[in-house]
Amino acid sequence: MLGMMLTATTTEYQTVLDMTRLVEQSQDLELALHGVLVRLQRALNLRGARLWQWEAQGPPRVAASLGEDAGLGPDAANRGSVVAAAVVAAGREAGRLVAALPSEEPHDSKAALRLVSAAAVVAGSILGLHQSLATRCEESPSPEELDPLATHLFLPGQGAAMAQVCDLIKKVAPSEATVLLLGPRGAGKHLAARIIHQLSHRSRRPWARLVCAAWDQGELERRLFGEESGAGNARGTSRPGLLERAVGGTLYLEEVGALGLPLQARLLRVLQEGEYEPSGGGETRRASVRVVASSTQDLEARVAQGTFRQDLLYRLAVLPITLLPLKQRREDVAVLANFFLGKYSQASGRSVRLSPQAVGVLTHYAWPGNVAELDNLCQRLVLLAREAEISLDDLPSFLFYRPAAPETGEANLSRLEEMEKQEVVAALERNNWVQSHAAAELGLTLRQIGYRVKKFGLENAIKSGRRRNQEATF
Repeated sequence: MLGMMLTATTTEYQTVLDMTRLVEQSQDLELALHGVLVRLQRALNLRGARLWQWEAQGPPRVAASLGEDAGLGPDAANRGSVVAAAVVAAGREAGRLVAALPSEEPHDSKAALRLVSAAAVVAGSILGLHQSLATRCEESPSPEELDPLATHLFLPGQGAAMAQVCDLIKKVAPSEATVLLLGPRGAGKHLAARIIHQLSHRSRRPWARLVCAAWDQGELERRLFGEESGAGNARGTSRPGLLERAVGGTLYLEEVGALGLPLQARLLRVLQEGEYEPSGGGETRRASVRVVASSTQDLEARVAQGTFRQDLLYRLAVLPITLLPLKQRREDVAVLANFFLGKYSQASGRSVRLSPQAVGVLTHYAWPGNVAELDNLCQRLVLLAREAEISLDDLPSFLFYRPAAPETGEANLSRLEEMEKQEVVAALERNNWVQSHAAAELGLTLRQIGYRVKKFGLENAIKSGRRRNQEATF
């Protein structure tokens, strides 16, 4: 890419530099690749663009798209107003980027090809990094994982729901049973799977992780079962799969619901008979691994829909463990927050604690990102807190606008109520958090806006907003 950019204009350089910043977003593949196309469209005023990704089995798929699609197929060549470049990831061609320049405007075809080629390089980097993040096979635990009971899952003082989860993990870990971890993203399923491995007799053997949702079915097959050179393998090379690389250890299948029905059948054979064949043919091999799987989906509903095998679900759910979302165990929020604050305070050489008011705000927040979101917030607070005690002024504003759903069986806000709430918050912000001014703008009485403030739980938001306004005047 460097040689390409030596002849590029300043605008081209800035565009590519902006694209490269998207590489750090590789975990969200769709968002990162779409960002590349958006920046390319801005620079070249494209009519449309398609980023094609090759599939191991079946036709190419559109990984990202923008604008018109006429003439932007996977086989499109550099002709007329169409510019195309190969996307290379992990040393092999993984797709093709095709862009349509504005046909009615004059354009520099060489400059356009340079920029599209640079965008293809960035897209390849994003794909490669995404794939490397999605699969890890580690031979030994990190120092942090040598003591699994020192993690946030086993914190003393947590509620009955987590105490039950911890008890189940301790009981199932020494066994050879297959475990299915259920719960929303960010609830701690990956950590639970790793602890099960660490507390088992397999702890000194390999740990392998496969994020099933990150790959197409052909690549999933090769990574899970391996690949043999031969007539059935167009690559002409062989490589071991995770079932072979993790022999004697634990294989963690994250988002197992992403497996298609053919792969589900092959996984079922591994669980039932302990046997499999690599992709491309080859002799039957023995699978000596313990399988731990996880899913954010309702797999029983998938069974009813015919998209997940019932017999596989029975095999996976020998010992199911459900990790509840954080909003359903609010009594754990303060305990978890203090744990994370202590962890990051020690790393940064600071001593930071939560004020009682801040604890109240965190406890009533809905936490859509669950424990992972709380972890990230505590790291941010340690870095940015102005004093040793974190006050309401140190908390980000979104915490005040999204109270947790009530636990009394009451319904969440309707869509109309949510729109009304956002309108009230916006009016308060525009009027420096003065209720009388916001009421006048909305055509409400003081009593009416006071009712809405209480209904939507905006009291702390108003206090925090007024404090920030006062500080800004000095």
